[in-house]
Amino acid sequence: MSVNVFEFLLVIVSIVLGLGITELLAGLVRILRGELVAGKLHALWMFVIFQLQVQLAWGLWGLRSKVEWQYPEFLLLLLAPVLLYLAAAVIFPSVGADESLDFHLMRRRRPLFLLLAGYVFVAGLFSWLLFDEDLTLTSAIIRLPAVAILATLAITARPRLHLLLGLVVLALQLWFTYVFTFVVGATAAAA
Repeated sequence: MSVNVFEFLLVIVSIVLGLGITELLAGLVRILRGELVAGKLHALWMFVIFQLQVQLAWGLWGLRSKVEWQYPEFLLLLLAPVLLYLAAAVIFPSVGADESLDFHLMRRRRPLFLLLAGYVFVAGLFSWLLFDEDLTLTSAIIRLPAVAILATLAITARPRLHLLLGLVVLALQLWFTYVFTFVVGATAAAA
């Protein structure tokens, strides 16, 4: 049985995606063990990051028909799960802490939300370049506000605004998933 180029390249992408999901699950285990103090804001962003990781894996199926790959294309594709891995790693403290995870999230908000904004940008870029998609108005209507919201969250330290905008980002992400990649293989959009 031979392996095609897509399967070969997807191995490293899947490993990085798996590492990011492992970060989230390991953090959840630390919460369940009582090593970390959970918070609703932190839980929301854990779910958003998890949903982004799963949706990326789901949407990558649209690349299965791409026969020829150039190295820069692969690097662009790999950058998306790398950014999500880094976001998953940043959302948890490296050691147990007495502070709530919401407090940790607010202290680490700049790198976290800039990584997520970078992911949204990169995902749009590789959808355009790798899937040979036109830059649609619908896609831009979702991605541009998401990047603006994430950049705002990197700057502001107001927890209520974080919760409100976090719910908006989650709603945008779920809607985007439903519209563009709800059925695997139905469309070429990845994220």
